[in-house]
Amino acid sequence: MKRSTRLALAALIIGIVGCASFVPPVSMRGADVAANDAAPEAKSYSTKTPGIGEQKLIARTFINQPPVIPHTIEKYEPITADENACLECHVSDELRGKPMPKMGKSHFSTQIKDTDGNPVLEMSRFQCNSCHVPQVDAKPLVENNFVGVTK
Repeated sequence: MKRSTRLALAALIIGIVGCASFVPPVSMRGADVAANDAAPEAKSYSTKTPGIGEQKLIARTFINQPPVIPHTIEKYEPITADENACLECHVSDELRGKPMPKMGKSHFSTQIKDTDGNPVLEMSRFQCNSCHVPQVDAKPLVENNFVGVTK
């Protein structure tokens, strides 16, 4: 037999064996690839009222991460330059005698002051939920070994 005939015959055998042992793709989630995804269980935010110092802060997972919001923000939206309910609670470090996370100094102008001489909010920083997002302290959907770096 000629070399080219043997190569063609070998390729044909490999092709037949390869097709015969074909296993359809299996998804990581264990369902058929074409099956519809099941929606994950709806998570809820803390039922405690924000602003009374009872909520536990959610730990940050990386250096310079903006703190996440441990409560729903539905009743505080829309956040605009004129209407920002976040400022009512987070402009100082306590509310009604209870500890409260205070907005960082980086959020305020160093040049512009209000009539009392206090720095005013930078207009580029009024949209709080651009960086700070509501977060439920929930178990991860997929197991992982992620370890954040916060120091």
